[in-house]
Amino acid sequence: MAKRYVKKKKKKGLRLGRLLGLVLLLAALVLLLVWILRPSAEGEATQNDAAGAGWYADDLGRVEDGKALISGMKTFEKRTGVKPFLTLLSDIDPEELDIYAEDQYDALFTDGDHVLVVYDEWGEGAYCLTAQTGTESALLASDVSTLLTCIERAYADPANKTYADAFGAGFSEAAKELTAGSGLSGGVKLLLALGGILLLLAAALVILLRKRARDAARWDAAQWEDGDA
Repeated sequence: MAKRYVKKKKKKGLRLGRLLGLVLLLAALVLLLVWILRPSAEGEATQNDAAGAGWYADDLGRVEDGKALISGMKTFEKRTGVKPFLTLLSDIDPEELDIYAEDQYDALFTDGDHVLVVYDEWGEGAYCLTAQTGTESALLASDVSTLLTCIERAYADPANKTYADAFGAGFSEAAKELTAGSGLSGGVKLLLALGGILLLLAAALVILLRKRARDAARWDAAQWEDGDA
């Protein structure tokens, strides 16, 4: 009996797998670039103090050099993923301060990725402090309380000679306390989450390629058997 040889079909599934792999790789690179190049002031306050550049509004004129303040606020944003904004003013009735903070937050921001801290000098030698977040904020009420406690502690510390030093140290210390348990910044957590998603996609791709390879092998075997018939 004559034997016929059948030419194998090219495994299109493998070419498709390479294409999917390339797409996943490009997607990972795009996500990484978006994260690295994202605007640091995304969702920035619409009210920009000339010196604060979107970080604080000083109606009291207490902050002569805001470097220490902004440095602490940037540390807070980097470690928590929430951008802070500080307002210094006076003569707001303490009973109305929370309402004022809510109204100012709505006027300044359009999302929940911020925390507004309001410092109000009330009476001689006294001050009030409050904070407001958005409805979708990553900060819990306990986190906000920790932030205010750290600011009050830094404000009372004689080592902090200026308002900028005190508030900057308060934000920086709050950032450390709020992330001490996790040990990871919001940015690192996001990258880890993206990496996990990509690993799952890669695993699904490997399973798909193996299935296509098995199907192709079965098809080739069937063709050879037909040729031997």
